[in-house]
Amino acid sequence: MVGQRLSGRVTKLVPFGAFVQVADGIEGLVHLSELSSVPVAAPEDVAEVGDQLTDFVAHVDPERRRLSLSRRHS
Repeated sequence: MVGQRLSGRVTKLVPFGAFVQVADGIEGLVHLSELSSVPVAAPEDVAEVGDQLTDFVAHVDPERRRLSLSRRHS
């Protein structure tokens, strides 16, 4: 699943990034440092709630049920 490309809708912006719903009941976090290839001060600089984003799965933590996403693909 890491490296997989997913599309989803931004559901919430927080100071440290954006939450993106990639499937029913599944949200992942795109950290502020992963929202753009250039540094941004706030998630609002590059995304709004309701925006459709295509992200890559950067990390999966099944024990803590966390999904980390990135708009930058390494």
